[in-house]
Amino acid sequence: MNLPSAALRGFHLIALAAMMMPLAGHATLAAEISVIAGDRIEVEGRDIHLWGVRAPEADALCYGNGQGEPCARVSHRLLEALIGKDEVICIVKDSGPDKPVSAQCSVDGADLGNLMITSGWATDDRAESAGFYELQEQAARTERVGMWKYR
Repeated sequence: MNLPSAALRGFHLIALAAMMMPLAGHATLAAEISVIAGDRIEVEGRDIHLWGVRAPEADALCYGNGQGEPCARVSHRLLEALIGKDEVICIVKDSGPDKPVSAQCSVDGADLGNLMITSGWATDDRAESAGFYELQEQAARTERVGMWKYR
């Protein structure tokens, strides 16, 4: 998979619904964001985890053309490419004082968690989502896309 390089790194615009008020209200906050990992973004210094999504571990290697590359790096680049310069809308699903905000985020109406998992560069975090993305993960595994191509 040939994704845009680190040129996409940087800040993006986000409208984050009720970031500071979990599960309540319809307020939005415009802020700049950066992609931290294939399942995390940062909004004004605050860590936002994509709800129900787990990116590959840093030590997992994916091979292509005989050379290995960390799957986590490819996952990170994909999330950057999916967001691009578009507005991201996030609905807070869970948060607490000692843990990152967990939010279901979308770009142009497309669920980023769904896109990451169906592309094969993330998995369903069943502990958090109760299997919300399970079918998408099974399809990616069966079709051997993304990291499943190498396993």
